[in-house]
Amino acid sequence: MNRKYVLDGARLKCTFGASPARIKVTSQRKVYIQGKLKVTDMDKMLLPNFITCSCSWPSSPCTPVLQNWMVTSRKVTMGTKKFVMDDSFIMCSRGGLITIDDHTQRAGMLPGISLPVQLSTTIPLTPYFNPEIKTLKP
Repeated sequence: MNRKYVLDGARLKCTFGASPARIKVTSQRKVYIQGKLKVTDMDKMLLPNFITCSCSWPSSPCTPVLQNWMVTSRKVTMGTKKFVMDDSFIMCSRGGLITIDDHTQRAGMLPGISLPVQLSTTIPLTPYFNPEIKTLKP
């Protein structure tokens, strides 16, 4: 199974939350995929939060107190920061389990780390094709 990186704006759900929340990347400004920042284990800002929390009766406004991200990237890191993956989860100290509902990485686009790229750069498709000559070399 291919794990997917979680990107800025990913939708999260909480076992006690009334509605989904979105995560905001605040820990880094360098590593992008598909034009969005990758979420690290230091990112814990939710916009908006889960609205109400059913961890107590009656339900109260959601004020999440997030612990540490679990099941993060195993090999790829950014210094001491690990990346949050689509199977990562985080506990709220109020008792909720928060999981990834939509990582926002889309199929059909190249995976991996991408940095801002100048779009006018020409990249050859293969080492044997010269678009100016329009012939293939053996």
